[in-house]
Amino acid sequence: MSTSNSIVTLNVGGHIYTTSRSTLTSYPDSMLGAMFGGDFDALRDDQGRYFIDRDGTVFEHVLNFLRTTQLVLPEDFKKLPLLEIEADFYQIQPLIEAVKSYKARLEQGKDEERWTHDVVLVSSELYFGSPEKGSLSVYGGSKEIEDMVGNLRKTISKGDPEMHMIALLGILQDNGFTVQSYGVDTEGCIFKHSWVFVRKTVRNSSRSKQNVEMPM
Repeated sequence: MSTSNSIVTLNVGGHIYTTSRSTLTSYPDSMLGAMFGGDFDALRDDQGRYFIDRDGTVFEHVLNFLRTTQLVLPEDFKKLPLLEIEADFYQIQPLIEAVKSYKARLEQGKDEERWTHDVVLVSSELYFGSPEKGSLSVYGGSKEIEDMVGNLRKTISKGDPEMHMIALLGILQDNGFTVQSYGVDTEGCIFKHSWVFVRKTVRNSSRSKQNVEMPM
């Protein structure tokens, strides 16, 4: 009769592992739980070790999951599809779910890498009762965006800053920018406004190179 705390030596595809029977039976409903949870007549090699004809390198991660209940893989791990197959073979349901979650995080990370964020900073100083004394500034968060808003800066240097501000905010929103943050401060009769606009674009997209036109 096998005991739960006995030491078990495995030969998995030619790779030798030593662990406890209690580790192998952590999930009784799994294939390993059934195999080592009772008097299972398992195949043995010529050294008397339990033999499992599966991938031995990936089994390292299967066994570590049984020991820790956590899926920890190296950053350069290249055998995720095979690990998914092995998890299904051993029918370790929590491991199956952990592999699915790991894959989803990888896909999400790849998706995020496809995107970049264009940033435009807008600030204004408006004088109560004297709008012609005000000023309006616009800056790009990168060289590419700075080039894009260059024509805006030339246009807003003349005329009524308050009217330009209203037009500028509308044009940025029409070009896919959304307000990330907004602040306002007062200093006597001066109202100071600041906006941070952000636009999410695909990396190397031609959209980020488009000029934003300011109506005359």
